[in-house]
Order: sequence, then structure tokens, then C-alpha cells
Amino acid sequence: MEQFEAPFGEQIELRQIIHDSGVPLLRVIIRDGGKYTKLELDPATAHQWGRAMVRWAELAAQKGE
Repeated sequence: MEQFEAPFGEQIELRQIIHDSGVPLLRVIIRDGGKYTKLELDPATAHQWGRAMVRWAELAAQKGE
């Protein structure tokens, strides 16, 4: 779906996958050199996490003004 680089060189990749049960999941892969982390989130968890990230980013941007 989407891939981008974080400020310190980490590669972040977002993919939609379909679980064997038919549930759509968001797979988040973070690569940092030879290490990587993989998370699979259901829609409700991805929504909750996304909203928390947006709130944080908005507050951080306000403090930087």
C-alpha cells in the first residue's frame, strides 16, 4: 500500500493482507538495518493507533510553532 523512510533511515512499509479467516489486516513492517519488526493489526486497532498518532503529531507540531 505504502512505503516511506523515517528520519533516522528506518524503512516503514504498510500492506493490507487478508487473514485465513477473511479478516482484513494492516501489516506494518519496520526495517532498521538488519533488524525488522512486523505487526498485523485489525481495523479497530489500526484506527485507534492511527488516531493516537495523529493526536501526538498535532500536539508536537503546536509545541514547535
